[in-house]
Amino acid sequence: MLRVGRRFVRTSGPKTLCYVSQSTDPYTNLAFEDWLLRNTDPQSYVLYLWRNRPTIVIGRNQNPWKECNLDMMQKRDVLLARRTSGGGAVYHDLGNTNYTVLMPRQAFSRDRCALMVAQALQQADIPAYVNARHDVAVGERKVSGSAFRLTSSRAFHHGTMLIDADLARLNGCLRSRHADAIEARGVDSVRSAVANLRDYSWAIDHDAFCTAVRRQFDASFGPVHDMPFDAAANSEMKDRIRTWDWLFAQTPDFVHRLDGYFPWATVSASISAHRGLISAANLATAPEASAPPPHISAVFADIGRVLTGTRYAYADVAECLAPIRNHGSHAAELCDWILAAFQ
Repeated sequence: MLRVGRRFVRTSGPKTLCYVSQSTDPYTNLAFEDWLLRNTDPQSYVLYLWRNRPTIVIGRNQNPWKECNLDMMQKRDVLLARRTSGGGAVYHDLGNTNYTVLMPRQAFSRDRCALMVAQALQQADIPAYVNARHDVAVGERKVSGSAFRLTSSRAFHHGTMLIDADLARLNGCLRSRHADAIEARGVDSVRSAVANLRDYSWAIDHDAFCTAVRRQFDASFGPVHDMPFDAAANSEMKDRIRTWDWLFAQTPDFVHRLDGYFPWATVSASISAHRGLISAANLATAPEASAPPPHISAVFADIGRVLTGTRYAYADVAECLAPIRNHGSHAAELCDWILAAFQ
């Protein structure tokens, strides 16, 4: 079938297709994945193989402040991306090969594609299997996570295969310092022990993995036709998914709770956010504080007032709090304490 407007016109074209990305830009690759979902024949089987430069990719309903160390990511030049599918946060770099399989919804099961990938690895003498969470594992360690998306006629499974990824960078960037303090309505990632395929075979690399998976895809779904990758496809989607509104404002509501210990009092704060904007900021001294500074309630109120409606981002919060810092040493201490929660 070919897509014409909003309709598919039946053709006699191939039903089993393979695309290999020539880009390492995460927004280009995710936009192309979405294009494949929307524009390929609903009865076709499609394999899409791709890699990204260092990037943390979070699920559609996840909280980046809870899942990621955003400060470390910025210092290490690691991008943030948000998928249109569910699942947990994953780390991508050039030592990680991503695979997406699209198929008719009626043919889909959560293990079907993972089993195909495990079989491809077995052919490469790596004893892979699919665990109870639909991940591909070797021994006790996960080598590939999975996420899924379903539409009325289409389904896709995508996975992230760790081949020779920088696991130290992975662990650092996927550990938020504020995770325990954030109460989020979104989906939390499930942490698992991971390993690279290189731990089990020195012969495996990106090209060898792609060849093995393509061969197994051909064996599973029929003769494969190689198709050209189009980096310009879905450019509107590419532009949208790299914006602050998509990366951060799509985050489900959450509350960040803080406790600060100062020589003059113990202070608690509750900062609520809706669609990436601070919707409320409430500060109070602990009940046992015998004699807090007499002006501190006014400082609390000023901080709550200037933060409400501000983007939940370090630079924006710093700009709003700058005038409050001039209200005295106690106000400056409070502003520094709150700013630390946004790093």
